[in-house]
Amino acid sequence: MTSRAERRHPAVEQRCGWCHAAPGEPCTNRRNGPRREPHPSRRDAWVVAHTDCTTCPAQAGIPCTTEGGTPMTGVHPERAQAADDTYATALENASRNVKGRPR
Repeated sequence: MTSRAERRHPAVEQRCGWCHAAPGEPCTNRRNGPRREPHPSRRDAWVVAHTDCTTCPAQAGIPCTTEGGTPMTGVHPERAQAADDTYATALENASRNVKGRPR
């Protein structure tokens, strides 16, 4: 059994730069139907907003940069992995003691 929190990625807190979905609303597909996962650009915006980068000097809220110091499109894979790990840990801690959840 999955909880509502497990079905909704925290990137939904950000406005989507691709489909312009408002914060809290799911991303939409070409036919304006809801997508299961947020668009990659929305996920990257969430990663930037909440995680420091281990590859470049960017802190939370600041986009990743290339070796030359120019802002990147997207994020470094290590930063994305760190954000996913933090989210997975927080989700596991929050869903302990949920009735009906296997331990």
